[in-house]
Amino acid sequence: MMGLRVLVIDDDPALLQALPEAVRIRMAGVTVDTADSAAAALDCIAARDYDAIITDIKMPGMDGVALLAEIRRRRPDTPILMITGHGHGLAIQTLRGGAYDFVQKPIDRDYFVASLRRAIQAHALSRRVKDRELALRRCTAELEQIAARLGGEQPRVLIVDDDPALLQALPQALRLRMGGVKVDTAESGAAALDQIALQDYDAIVTDIKMPGIDGLALLAEIRTRRPETPILMITGHGEYELSVRALRSGAYDFIQKPIDRDHFVASLDRAIQAHVQSRRVKGRQSALERCAGELESVVEQLARELRAMPARRKP
Repeated sequence: MMGLRVLVIDDDPALLQALPEAVRIRMAGVTVDTADSAAAALDCIAARDYDAIITDIKMPGMDGVALLAEIRRRRPDTPILMITGHGHGLAIQTLRGGAYDFVQKPIDRDYFVASLRRAIQAHALSRRVKDRELALRRCTAELEQIAARLGGEQPRVLIVDDDPALLQALPQALRLRMGGVKVDTAESGAAALDQIALQDYDAIVTDIKMPGIDGLALLAEIRTRRPETPILMITGHGEYELSVRALRSGAYDFIQKPIDRDHFVASLDRAIQAHVQSRRVKGRQSALERCAGELESVVEQLARELRAMPARRKP
């Protein structure tokens, strides 16, 4: 875990020694860097993102007001405390310029430490919010990519039948009536299982009566291997008992012979849409789970930093 780090800037050697010492004594775990000029401070700021910066308002060369403006440009989220002399004119000017707070001379160390602690906490909160926003933007982009990918893929179906005539007619009907659908065929349950092992289909159409592995056995095996894939069963006329068995076993629908091509195409289209929607939901759910994990990590990290924030010691 990265420790808390602040930068103190002052051209007065006495203050440049006293303030870091006060911070180290009263705020355990804070590392203090120092700079004796605005130019040296900008070098430090270029190399490190500080949790807070303290600077005198009056310094030779670039003064505190100009330095404040430059830090706000380079590190807009870093809280800046301004050390001022008596009078409120410059203090108000710096607050309007984006300073977090001002500390008047002679410096009340209790007030100084309390203000610095609030500034560090504000910076930690700002980082937490920005990290969450970044994580959410990544999640949104990932969800949009999933939606675009799933919406742009061509549906792919598998037709399984031992009848060469149907194995030719059904794919032809689909190519004519469902543009963009890719159709694979298999002449047996065994051949179908080989193809299912290699390809996740958007829908599968299979005859219920085939030699070797019949349609019901194939249905059961597909449900084991690809439980989300909708399966349409082709049954003979009047085979209601087999149709009911198929539906109870998880078939999406059944198509009776002789096949009504309009009904077949409409049922297959519904099956494909249901599968695409299911994949989209699961893809988004998976992305959201990853995002939730990332957000939890961000929150836990910043919570650890807040817990490690300097506890006040008695002087």
